[in-house]
Amino acid sequence: MLEVLKPVSTHLKLSTKPRGEGSVFKLHYRATFVFIMGCCILVTATQYIGDPIECMPDKDSIPQNVIDTYCYITSTYTIPRYYDQKVGVGGVPHWGLGPELPEDEIIYHNYYIWVPYMLFIQAISFYIPHWVWKAVQTDKVYTVLMGLDSQSLDESEKKDKERLLVNYLELHLHTHNIWAAKYIFCEILSFVNVLVQISITNAFLGGEFSEYGPKVVRFLWADPEDRTDPMYAVFPRVTKCKFWKYGPSGTVQKHDALCVLALNIINEKIYVMLWFWLVILSILSGLALLYRLLTIFSSSTRARLLRQHGGVLGPNTETTRDTVDRLIPRFQYGDWYLMHSLGKSMGNLTFTDVLKALEKQLSRSSPDDDEKTLLHGKAFSSV
Repeated sequence: MLEVLKPVSTHLKLSTKPRGEGSVFKLHYRATFVFIMGCCILVTATQYIGDPIECMPDKDSIPQNVIDTYCYITSTYTIPRYYDQKVGVGGVPHWGLGPELPEDEIIYHNYYIWVPYMLFIQAISFYIPHWVWKAVQTDKVYTVLMGLDSQSLDESEKKDKERLLVNYLELHLHTHNIWAAKYIFCEILSFVNVLVQISITNAFLGGEFSEYGPKVVRFLWADPEDRTDPMYAVFPRVTKCKFWKYGPSGTVQKHDALCVLALNIINEKIYVMLWFWLVILSILSGLALLYRLLTIFSSSTRARLLRQHGGVLGPNTETTRDTVDRLIPRFQYGDWYLMHSLGKSMGNLTFTDVLKALEKQLSRSSPDDDEKTLLHGKAFSSV
């Protein structure tokens, strides 16, 4: 069984290549993609390794493989008025099944055929924002860093690379807003996608997914003698199927069959985990967007984050604070985000050296150029 999960194993290897991505953004295309794609492969394999459905007709005149295939590709059903009935002597034979009356409401269950396809499409959808970002961001952080964080560099090589980095940052100051805006767009796309996936899954399961998690929690905490399994309503394990055929005299005969859906034991566990994960992911994604707004409109937040990359303790703390405070008014948001991304991939001491060298180099500009720089960045730096 573990062999079928190998196709997604490569995505578990975390890349050390520096990119301008946040941790929550990575949860979408790494953890979520791997989880859903793994579930997709597991469900698909189960259909071939075991028997997803086994039906017991009321007569032996119907071959077993015929009734199994027919009920699997058409649909099976349960009767809601028997959901709360006692199972066993004095009750119903199985949960959701009992004597059928013409006026009874019938719930058909035909989604299980489409579960693997649904999971596959959802897994791909969580990877799309990363594909978009990968296509438009041109590895700017990796290109700018150029091995500066390597531990094998000697002091002279390190200083040379620091100088090249500072020269790039000075030369391309105020040219990174579009790059940062592309990433913010991908963050928004990820947040919208997780909300859309929750809505699509809810529609796919007949409106039962939206409250699926809370119902399961209440079920687990309820009295075992007086509780109804909500997972059984969404993913019934025993259902009923009608099979019509011609009798010996040419009349149409109806045959009832009880069907055991072993596959639903896996499906119910998958969708319980998926409910909690999508809810957690949507909350984290929403908080990430609020954090992004805070960094856009709060210069003090941007300054604090840069100071953290430079180290918050030690003898150079005050120097780092002063350096950052002088740089923040010069930076537009794109410049700050690039420095913030670089800071996450560099050591504290190296990043502090780059900040100091950049501030010193920008201070050497003429007063006219300096005033022009401040006015050019006013839209982002004054907030």
